[in-house]
Amino acid sequence: MRLLPLNMFLLVCLLSAFPALPPSSQAQGLQKSVITPPFAYNDAPNLMESSKGIFLYWSAGSGEGKVDVTIQQSHFDGSAWSNPRQVAHHVESRRGVQLACWNPVPVQGPNGQTALFYQVGSSRQAWKGNVMFSYDGGHSWLNERSLPKGIHGPTKNKPILMPDGRFLCPSSNEEAGWRVHLEWATPFRERWGWNKTKPLNSSTEYRATDPVVLVHDDEDIQVLCRTKQGYMAELWSHNGGKSWEAMQRGPLPNPNASFDAIRLKDGRFAMVYSHSGWKADRMNLAFSENGRDWEAAAILDQNEAHRFDHPTMIQTGDGQLHIVFSVNSQRFHHLRLDPGALKTAPIVNQIWPLQIK
Repeated sequence: MRLLPLNMFLLVCLLSAFPALPPSSQAQGLQKSVITPPFAYNDAPNLMESSKGIFLYWSAGSGEGKVDVTIQQSHFDGSAWSNPRQVAHHVESRRGVQLACWNPVPVQGPNGQTALFYQVGSSRQAWKGNVMFSYDGGHSWLNERSLPKGIHGPTKNKPILMPDGRFLCPSSNEEAGWRVHLEWATPFRERWGWNKTKPLNSSTEYRATDPVVLVHDDEDIQVLCRTKQGYMAELWSHNGGKSWEAMQRGPLPNPNASFDAIRLKDGRFAMVYSHSGWKADRMNLAFSENGRDWEAAAILDQNEAHRFDHPTMIQTGDGQLHIVFSVNSQRFHHLRLDPGALKTAPIVNQIWPLQIK
């Protein structure tokens, strides 16, 4: 019998662990729409619900890192999205050079204040954090401000408002490899107070980025991260974020693609991600009671010719989940569903179940 070369054998094993997903796993009652902005490059979407409705923010221009990439905003009226409107661009004051804007993250602050964080720079390694503020629910924005040196704010996913009134911001940078840290933000009028943790991983052990924060209670906080290793990484604090355990392998696969997770009104956690260890050609939805054991809920999209990435998710006041993710960094898919109407099945050994009954 002819034996397969080692690299081919490993590939076959990997493909068998993440089989093509059957139509029977698709969500029932799912409403889908396509958002096609008039730009060549559209990526890093982020959703927010305010008193003015649902807003979408994203990076748009001619290509990732290009100087014409700005932050755009669109409003959802319940049936359609408005035409894009530029809300942020960045010109370096010293040289007068325009730089790309990256990864907008809207945050609902206290007293009706809304902050919009984003990164500026010619590359991810050169990111610097910026912020703008709104006092009318995201309809209009004040001039941009630079964050203190070494502070990025949330770099992909939303921060969590903690019981002490501070925001815990998931953050990362690539200045010395892929490393994750967390930033504590104390909201004031327009000059927030900041401090941050040291890097929470070594890039030689886990190349981690794009963290998500899940708060279980006043003491237990979980952070899940994107990696280049084919699976998520995680770390925990059991004292309200005062100290953190070492990063370790997480509960789900990850094909070096971003994901998002939130806590639902019913107490469960929901995650939108690509359930694959090697290719982001699908977008999945899973639920968990404890952040460790996850149950498959739906295949939101799947196409071997596409890369699905940068999902963002919110649960609106009516209980609906709104999910937006990028398709080939060109357009977005917007999905709406009722999380309480979905059946689930356990994910065992990181393998998506073939049937959800």
